[in-house]
Amino acid sequence: MQRLLAILVVTFATENKVSMPKRARCPHCDRLFNRDALDSHIQKCRSRGKGSLAKKGSKRRDVIVDGNNVAYHLAPTGKPRVANLILARQSLVNAGYKPHIVVSAALVHKIDKPSALRELIDYGQVVEATRGKNDDLIIIQTAQKSNADIVSNDRFLDWQDRYPWISERLRRYRMTPSGLILT
Repeated sequence: MQRLLAILVVTFATENKVSMPKRARCPHCDRLFNRDALDSHIQKCRSRGKGSLAKKGSKRRDVIVDGNNVAYHLAPTGKPRVANLILARQSLVNAGYKPHIVVSAALVHKIDKPSALRELIDYGQVVEATRGKNDDLIIIQTAQKSNADIVSNDRFLDWQDRYPWISERLRRYRMTPSGLILT
């Protein structure tokens, strides 16, 4: 599993030329950096073992991750990528979160490496929504039950009337070669 993670992270980093805003915050120390220095700082900050913002509490904070949204994020060919899921999960764990990644049943048939996604599902690192069920609804209901934030760049506009708390718990992100960064 670790070897698969390393291969997919390298693949993601070399295939994607990620455009970033001029400045962004480090998820570990909350300091601002320009885009040229951010990735190297995050690696240094992570290796130094600085406590992340999420780790300041006594326990890990649960987050529900919109797996389809992450898999499709910055996919150059429009084909969802399992490397995005692995990198996002690893980044959130390193930042002190407890990620629960939810994907639709259809994603297994569309993703670039179906066997790798199947392996993540089998290991319990990714949850596959039941065929015929709306994965957005499962994400929302899971977040509601566990009082967790939702990591997605989707705004869930279809669900705002029914679940008005969504906008308060929605955490946007961006992907860099070093991982997922919550914004």
